Amino acid sequence: MKTKERILQTSIELFNRHGVGPMTTNHIAKAMEISPGNLYFHYDNKEEILREVFKRMCKETYEIWRPRRRSKTPSLKFIDENFELYWKYRFFHREMYALRRKDTQLARMWRTHIQKMMTLMQLLYRRWVREGQMVEIKDKAEMLYISESLLAMATTFLQFFESSERQPGRRSVERGKRHVARLMLPFAAAETRDELEKFIASAI
Repeated sequence: MKTKERILQTSIELFNRHGVGPMTTNHIAKAMEISPGNLYFHYDNKEEILREVFKRMCKETYEIWRPRRRSKTPSLKFIDENFELYWKYRFFHREMYALRRKDTQLARMWRTHIQKMMTLMQLLYRRWVREGQMVEIKDKAEMLYISESLLAMATTFLQFFESSERQPGRRSVERGKRHVARLMLPFAAAETRDELEKFIASAI
């Protein structure tokens, strides 16, 4: 693995474990057993590393959200894939508000990301309607409300659930999955509805 890639992988691990604030480029270099100068050869500062990791997270997210042409995207698989990605980059979802306030460039990247997510949500929803997985929502205002609610829930669940957990961890991810499933349930059709209902009931 090349040094530049190792820097990103190590940074993700340290940010997830300790948070972004306490970690410096010196911490990252020490964990990698390289000199700070070697790290600075690839990245000027921690903010540049964060932006690069954010780009990677966005790319992986779009791959999940992009409607597939040849195969259906079962709702539970879709939820699972998203929440595994949230967990992989959990420091962003725990700290994004504070990180955006410190870095205006990252804030712009976040806004662009959210706008693209809203567009992809509309495209994916239309595909699910065509496949008979979801019922059609004809009211545009209602569709916007539902889209915003789902996205708000999915991007902030870690902050909310972990604030009430004695030992924050993957249990918050499972809670988040079921809340999103509940939000989707009223608009699910046929087998998708049955699938979501069984998944929600399994936690009771």
